[in-house]
Amino acid sequence: MQRTSIYYCDPMRSNQKGGIENVHTMLRMILPKGTGFEPLTQWDIRKAVNHINSAPRENLGGETPYKLALKKYGPDILEALQLKFIAPDEIMLSPKLLKK
Repeated sequence: MQRTSIYYCDPMRSNQKGGIENVHTMLRMILPKGTGFEPLTQWDIRKAVNHINSAPRENLGGETPYKLALKKYGPDILEALQLKFIAPDEIMLSPKLLKK
């Protein structure tokens, strides 16, 4: 029984990559090109993910990925993954987010 399909996108074809391009853009707002990833801790990555997943998306009808995951999987799963919601007025998608 086949349980998984893998699709490879053509290089430089963002129209084949769907929503991942939007997430990549948001990640690059926090970690601009040229930023080293070596000094990042798991805490830094989790913080960036929480801010990105708390930002509303037009393609989700104005909902956030966090709230949709909460509806689908419940709070226990999100807590186990150490994910949390960031209030809209506290979302920061800039390099300042990870400044020590």
